[in-house]
Amino acid sequence: MKIGIIGPPQSGKTVAFKILLQTEVSGNIGISKTLDERVEKVSKAFSSKKSTYPEFTFIDVGPTSDFSKKDLSKLEDIDLFMCVIGTFFSEDPKKDFQKCLTDIIVSDLEMIQQRLDRLEREGKRRDAEREIKVLEKCQACVSEDKALSQLGLTEDEVGLLSGLRFLSLKPLVLAINTLEENDQADSKIKALEEYCRSIRIAFIRFFGKVESEVLELAPAERKKFLKEMGAGYGFRENTAGLIIRELNLITFFTTGEKETRGWYLKSGLPVIEAAGKIHSDMKRGFIRAEVVNYEDFIKCGSMAGAREKGVLKVEGKDYIVKDGDILNIRFNV
Repeated sequence: MKIGIIGPPQSGKTVAFKILLQTEVSGNIGISKTLDERVEKVSKAFSSKKSTYPEFTFIDVGPTSDFSKKDLSKLEDIDLFMCVIGTFFSEDPKKDFQKCLTDIIVSDLEMIQQRLDRLEREGKRRDAEREIKVLEKCQACVSEDKALSQLGLTEDEVGLLSGLRFLSLKPLVLAINTLEENDQADSKIKALEEYCRSIRIAFIRFFGKVESEVLELAPAERKKFLKEMGAGYGFRENTAGLIIRELNLITFFTTGEKETRGWYLKSGLPVIEAAGKIHSDMKRGFIRAEVVNYEDFIKCGSMAGAREKGVLKVEGKDYIVKDGDILNIRFNV
């Protein structure tokens, strides 16, 4: 899963990026692994040489004001945008966030207008009428400064737009960078949060200055310190939970002597899509999947025990993967 970090200058994007990666930043792309104790327990049961947690790829996209100058094809595989808004250098955080949203929406409006102009120049095609209707519907939405994600497009309508790189169709969450006990900014933060509720955008607060300083501690000390500080801290873990909820993700596992690994997958997808997550050859040559859920596996203590109890199943490509499923994909290419 790829997460694009956006926001205005001096909002704390780089600090957020650093905290999420738990390291100094040396580029604009990095991996953040999500701790999941199930990985360790499955790994121990199989005596795996390596344990790999499910992960997010974070990309520091930069200011939204530059979107019109960017090659938008580089953003099309972003799964979710996280907008970082700072509250201690800003006079009006709500206005800053609205400006970011407007930049995204204007980018989409320009693309809609370009596509409509092209369809008009090409003349009427048999399949163009439906696309034009959907584009005009989208045009009316963004002209009112609303994101396309708020329009409620059907799957068929989204399919008609699949060749276009609309950014406001992608999920977006807000990370509010603030200081401890910042009473002076609290009214501004509450105004921003209320605005987010009104347009159904999820948000979290984080204390960028404090958490970036905590990175100087040893990993074990960091965890202990943040736990003692309370639930509002732990930006990395809180962000992972927020992204999982917003993208409706589940975690499945693969395991063996070499490695036990956790993988993210959109909820409701069939096992053949999970196979493709692991390797394209597995999807192409899929035969069947051996499946046991984590909870059943732990109760049985081993794969042999799961097989004896009848909770280890053999499933075809249409099986819907559930959170905690341990998969063994059989394939042939």
